[in-house]
Amino acid sequence: MSTPKPPGSSDKTTLKRLSYKASGSTSDLYDILDLNMVAHVGFVIDGAPMVIPMAYGRSGDKIYLHGSSGSRLMRHLDSQPQVCISITELNALKVSRSTFNSGMHYRSVVIFGKAELVAEDQKMQALDIVSDALIPGRVAEARPMTKKEAAATIIVSVDLNETSVKIATNEVDDPEEDMNRGFWAGIIPLASVAQPAVPADEESAGLPVPQSVRDFIAKRSR
Repeated sequence: MSTPKPPGSSDKTTLKRLSYKASGSTSDLYDILDLNMVAHVGFVIDGAPMVIPMAYGRSGDKIYLHGSSGSRLMRHLDSQPQVCISITELNALKVSRSTFNSGMHYRSVVIFGKAELVAEDQKMQALDIVSDALIPGRVAEARPMTKKEAAATIIVSVDLNETSVKIATNEVDDPEEDMNRGFWAGIIPLASVAQPAVPADEESAGLPVPQSVRDFIAKRSR
């Protein structure tokens, strides 16, 4: 397993404006990818740009995306594999005394690369990576995937060799001329938290909540 190039290593991924928000840390890259669950995958079909939100999972220097074998996107990636993938974690709204100086606290990753079809003999392992990325430990507790289900699924990997990481945490920095004029400023923290699990039916209501689900809720409810 290789180590990807640090974020911002290419001209395409070097932040030209507000460069203080850029991070060249592979640790930051992995942390953002591992904490979040939805990637927006951009590609071009028939000359028109398209973006689709997808679940993903990371293992080492790759992320994995999966979809139905009937999916237009997955079929397209087989012949036109170039993608741009974006993951954003919004943590706060910065409310300045003017809308011009207001902003957000966030962490984001942009990935440029080619989607590669995962070989059949590695497919189940790659699908497990995505499932366990969403709810760690879930694969061991769930009914095993059938061959028919696996055949109906396509999974691709994208190397993390060309990435950009941005982290914005700057506080309100209003200019002196905006101070002491009676306008409020501050930060509104935001968080995505897990609520108590809701059983799907009577059978599930009579069963204990799986450990992976309980662990997920405990971690995400703080």
